[in-house]
Amino acid sequence: MAGPSVLLPLRSSPFRRYLLGQLVSVPCSWAQVVALAWVVVELAPAAMGWVVALQFLPSLLLGPWFGAIADRYDRRWLLMAAEAGLGLTALAYAAVSLTGGLTLPVVCLLSALWGVINALDTPARRALVPMLVPPAQAPGAAALSGTVMLIGMTAGSGLGALMVTQVGVTATFTLNAASFLADVALLATIRVGPSPRLARAPRQIRDGFRYLWHTPRLRTPLLALSVVATFAFTFQVSVPIFMRASFDGGASLIGTAFTVSMAGSLVGTLVAAARGLPGRHTVARANLVMATAMIVTAAAPTVLVALISLTVAGVAWSFLLMSVIALLQTAEPAMMGRVMSLFALVLLGGTALGGPIASALAAAAGVRAPFALGALAAAVAVAIAWPGAVRPADRSSRHVTTADAG
Repeated sequence: MAGPSVLLPLRSSPFRRYLLGQLVSVPCSWAQVVALAWVVVELAPAAMGWVVALQFLPSLLLGPWFGAIADRYDRRWLLMAAEAGLGLTALAYAAVSLTGGLTLPVVCLLSALWGVINALDTPARRALVPMLVPPAQAPGAAALSGTVMLIGMTAGSGLGALMVTQVGVTATFTLNAASFLADVALLATIRVGPSPRLARAPRQIRDGFRYLWHTPRLRTPLLALSVVATFAFTFQVSVPIFMRASFDGGASLIGTAFTVSMAGSLVGTLVAAARGLPGRHTVARANLVMATAMIVTAAAPTVLVALISLTVAGVAWSFLLMSVIALLQTAEPAMMGRVMSLFALVLLGGTALGGPIASALAAAAGVRAPFALGALAAAVAVAIAWPGAVRPADRSSRHVTTADAG
């Protein structure tokens, strides 16, 4: 899949509507990330890691269960419910900010609520996307979805910096709440085939773990990603602290740092989309680039060098992420919800664990130390991925039964 074939999923009307909802929602969500980072850095910089952890820890605790839910029920309705819940949480942020009550305990409470809802949103979303296009176009749909998400994240980082400095955090939270309403409305217009609706049965969550563990083409890239997500890509914590402490940066510089890393991620996603299914050494090579970029960031003497290296890290991160997603979406359709919930567990749960680690390390060893740890983690991920030389499955033989997996 390369060149024009990457765009084939856009022929699907349901997929186009899904992407339109993302174009509305994602920039506003990432503007909220910038606004919330600024609020926490102003209140208590050392708490940044714990706030991020509260947002993502529920995926570690509830992700596998929500993945089973995504395999049992209608995925579109589950996603609509999750998006509505995230919109109401954003509205709660705005209301509390308007009344001057946005204290650290309130931020922590709302962050935890956001995390619980997001733990359902992720597997429902990842499992729905392949249903919106013909099976052969699923990797392209994943790549395009990632591209739109990163375009939104890049634009949202700049939007967040602009809104926080010009109109304040309350307006930023309010805009995000409205964007979720628009996304839910678009999802309601999508017509898609029935979800697998797996019958409730014992050990379904455990079966999902066993299937993934006994399928090397899925297990190896996910293990590599788990190391990087936990110890390397802790940007929501490490970047605001680094920019504030090392370069005396305010909301504008923090937003700029997020913007360039997301712009790099966009480039990486576009390259991954053009390449199609990843090659044998793609995961390892992406981690090697990540390790190099993190070393340069840790040693960056100026803002310009730091921004360039963060851009390169963004390229490597998104290329890695899209490659792992493409490999995971070769899973058996009836297992897709559980497989993607384990992806969410690794990605978001890793972020939940990595946030406090990055905060504590920055306090104990300096604000550059999290990037040095990230370089080491990416090197470990190279060692995990290279010996196995991840081999994408042949599309004609992609379906592995649960019995084969066990």
